[in-house]
Amino acid sequence: MKLLFLGILIFSTAAISAENVKDPLNDTVTSEVQLKAMQGRVDASISKAVAETLKNEAPPLPYYQSAIAFRSANTDIMTAAFIEAKVQDCLHSDGLKRQPTFLLTGYLALPFIAVAKARGKCI
Repeated sequence: MKLLFLGILIFSTAAISAENVKDPLNDTVTSEVQLKAMQGRVDASISKAVAETLKNEAPPLPYYQSAIAFRSANTDIMTAAFIEAKVQDCLHSDGLKRQPTFLLTGYLALPFIAVAKARGKCI
């Protein structure tokens, strides 16, 4: 039974690959019927000029080689931004970081903890 499935898989992939032809002007795979229909509509000199131009152009660099994405400066900036964006616990030292207390500190700032919690400035 396994051999039957293996044979069907191999036969189907061979049939699909034999059906499609790679277009020389484009990297897409098209069927022979579509390729012949397009060749009838396009001037041969234009298609030849396009093919030569594409051969002469340098291929673009993959995106992972185009620029250095992760450097120490970028990681330091991103780490600082994530720490800054983190919503603090209301009862810790940075709990009122985003809630103004109008110069009240210590026990006088306790009502502002409830206000910050209600406004969503801390957890």
